[in-house]
Amino acid sequence: MLKIKQSGFTLLEVMVAVFVLSVGLLGLAHLQITALKTNQSADLRTQASMYASDILNRMRANRIASQTGAYNIDATDDTPSAGGNVASQDLNEWRTSLSQALPGGAGGVSCPAFDNLNEFICTVTIQWRDIHLGNVANIDYNELAVKTLTMEGAL
Repeated sequence: MLKIKQSGFTLLEVMVAVFVLSVGLLGLAHLQITALKTNQSADLRTQASMYASDILNRMRANRIASQTGAYNIDATDDTPSAGGNVASQDLNEWRTSLSQALPGGAGGVSCPAFDNLNEFICTVTIQWRDIHLGNVANIDYNELAVKTLTMEGAL
């Protein structure tokens, strides 16, 4: 009986190996793109958090104006003009920085009426446009949406 020894790969085996390799590389490419989107989204959230802390610190430095409601502004209100008083200047600089640092960035500040008997806590809300990363309820995977960060701070 004659034994024929086969050596090397057949064309079919090579094609299957290339297909498996290409599917794996496509998976890695998708993973890389998702990681980049998530990293950018986290960066925008970090910047929003820093801007919220910034306006709260400005308000702490100008406590009397904060307690009288000079910093109260809705996110949809026009940006106050620079000058006039410290609160208007602070809000102008803060809003201008927000709009430059965050895509579609806008911010608002809400403080209750001041009461000596209660802790004075103000709420800062920052909104910006960010890409959806998708989930079960959201089928529009790459559509832009408004993201919101809300931070409260005692003055």
